[in-house]
Amino acid sequence: MIDPGRYTSGAIAIVNLTASIDSLELRRAEGATFENLVALSKLLFVRGDVLGRISDHDRAEFIATEAIAFSPGTAPALYVRAQLAARFHRFEEADALLDQALAAGHARHEIDFERASLLQATGRYKDALVLRERLAKDDPRIQTLGALASLLAEIGEWAAAENRYAAALDADNGISPLPCSQLLFEWGVSAMRRGDLDRAETIFGELDAILPAHVPGRGHRAEVSLARGELDIAMTLIMPLLDTSDDPEYRATYAEILAARGDSKAVSEAERAAAAYELLLARRPEAYADHAAAFFMGVGNRPQRAIELALANRKLRDTPRSRTLWPRPCGRRSRFHCWKRVPHERQQGHAPAGVSVRRSCDRRGAGGSGCRPSRGRIWARARCW
Repeated sequence: MIDPGRYTSGAIAIVNLTASIDSLELRRAEGATFENLVALSKLLFVRGDVLGRISDHDRAEFIATEAIAFSPGTAPALYVRAQLAARFHRFEEADALLDQALAAGHARHEIDFERASLLQATGRYKDALVLRERLAKDDPRIQTLGALASLLAEIGEWAAAENRYAAALDADNGISPLPCSQLLFEWGVSAMRRGDLDRAETIFGELDAILPAHVPGRGHRAEVSLARGELDIAMTLIMPLLDTSDDPEYRATYAEILAARGDSKAVSEAERAAAAYELLLARRPEAYADHAAAFFMGVGNRPQRAIELALANRKLRDTPRSRTLWPRPCGRRSRFHCWKRVPHERQQGHAPAGVSVRRSCDRRGAGGSGCRPSRGRIWARARCW
C-alpha cells in the first residue's frame, strides 16, 4: 500500500518533532509570542497523540492557555479555546466558542473543519457529512479527505470510507510520516469496528512500517492479536508501552492479556489501571468517561462505576458507541458480560458475531462482573474501539 521510502524515517521524524518542541520552548523562555505558543501547543499535542503521552497533552493545554492570555477575546484566541474544549470533550462549550470566533472574524473554513468534528463527535452525522464533503471538495488534502473517510466509516459506509482513505493517502504530498500515521491509525480502528481483524492487522502493519513508535497503533495492534487469540504476539506488542506511555489504556490491555492467559497478576494490573483512570477522571471527566466506562465494564470489573461513566458520556454525545456503552440485560447469569469464550479456530480473520468487535450482547462495550477468564481457555473481549 505505502512505499516506506516515500516518507522520512519514523525515528528521524520523532527526533525532528522533539527538536522543534525544544526550540519553541526555548523561545518561550526568552519571551514568546501568541503564534509561537500556539505552534508549541500544537506540536505537543501531536507528540502526545503519537507517543501516547498524557503529560504532553497537559503541557500543550498549559501552553495554549498562556497563548490565550496574550489576547483574550480575539478571534484566534477564541478559536484556540474552542479547540481545547473540543479536544477534552466539552462539546457545548466548544460549539459556543466557535460561534464567537466566527463572529470575531476567524476564517470560516477553519471554523467549518472544527465544527464538522464537533458534529461528528456528538452524533449529528447528517450535518457533519455536508461539511466534510464540502471541505474535501474545496480543499482535497490528507486531512480533509481523511476526516471524510472517518465519518463515512462511523456511519457504516465502509466501501466509501475505504475509497476516501486511499484517496487521502494519494493526496499526501509531504515527506513527514506523521499525518499519514494518524490516518492509518484511524483506518485501522475503523476496520476493527466492523470486525475485519485481518484488514486491521494489515493496516496497523503499514503504520508500523512508517512509524514504529506510534503507540496507539501498536496498542490497537495488540488488541487485534488478543482478539485473534495470538496472546504471545499481543504481549510482545503491549509490554514496551507500559514504560513509554502514561495512558492507562495500555495497562488495561496488558491486564486483559494476562487474564486471557489465566495469570493471577491480571487483577493487580487492572487495579493499577483503575487507579490511573480515576486520577484522569478527577481532572478531565468528560475526556475519559468513554474509555474508563469500557474499562470498568470489562477487566476493571466495577459495573456500577461503568454505569455512572457510561451515563455521563451519553449525556455528552448521543452516538452509536455511546449508546452501546450503556448496559442492558443480557442473559440470566449476569447483567454484564465482558469476556466471552470463543473456540480458537474461530478467532482468525473476521471476528465472529458478538465477539472481539465489542458487540457482545448486541452492543459494543458489554460489561463484566461475574465473567472471568479461566486458565487454559481463550477469551475475547468486548470493548469500545
